[in-house]
Amino acid sequence: MGPTGAGKSSFVARATNSGDEGIGHALVSHTSEIKATRCIIGGSNVVLVDTPGFDDTKKSDLEILESISDWLNKTYEQGTLLSGILYFHRISDNRMAGTPLKNLRVFQKLCGNKAMSRVILVTTMWDEVDESIGNERLKELEGNYWKAMIAQGSTTYRYENTLKSSSKLLSELVKRKRREVRLQKQIANKHLELRETDAGQELYSRLDQIAEKRAEVLARITAQRQQAGDEATADDLRKQFETLKAELDQTRQQTQSLKLTSVKRAAAYIRKTFM
Repeated sequence: MGPTGAGKSSFVARATNSGDEGIGHALVSHTSEIKATRCIIGGSNVVLVDTPGFDDTKKSDLEILESISDWLNKTYEQGTLLSGILYFHRISDNRMAGTPLKNLRVFQKLCGNKAMSRVILVTTMWDEVDESIGNERLKELEGNYWKAMIAQGSTTYRYENTLKSSSKLLSELVKRKRREVRLQKQIANKHLELRETDAGQELYSRLDQIAEKRAEVLARITAQRQQAGDEATADDLRKQFETLKAELDQTRQQTQSLKLTSVKRAAAYIRKTFM
């Protein structure tokens, strides 16, 4: 799992020695569906599951969470557990904000504290930064954004974008005991709706904040349009307004789907806590 362009599909291609087919090289995300690929690692049958990021260019964040949830719960009902969860992060990113942070927080809620020991935080794109800068960024991630996850048993791994590097990581992973993640337990065992789960409510919180910020920007553009002194500027502002308005409407539709009434919220809390 991880943001679009973090190297998830590339990792699967290297690990299975299948070339570059299926790897995104542009701003448009390549993986819009969950893809399971079988391979052999150290004599063990391994299934690598590639998921789209929550910044996918073809699907909404809610659709992404629904597809991940459906896959996890169908396999859970079949008795299939996870040996590990790889979370990919570009070390070339110079800051941890916006979409990468949203991805991480929803991911944490999806996994839950008890599954953190199964999480490996994989850094990619080391060839795009100076060694010293990359090491400083990794130190910041470990000491800040990933600190709580590492304290709960998560580990980090520097991926070198080679077959050897991917094989080394997976060889360690297949030795681990398998277990479920929080989202699977909350839906299958506690019978929660997706929007009632911790992951669903974290996504709701993130989207609600995005909607507020977009509404503020929309108000500023509206004011600027009224004060525009020439036709070209007014036309440019109109296009910005229409694009942002469409994005705001889509975000509000997602938040409405995830919003819980006070009664629903109380019922979900009881089932999470006491069932």
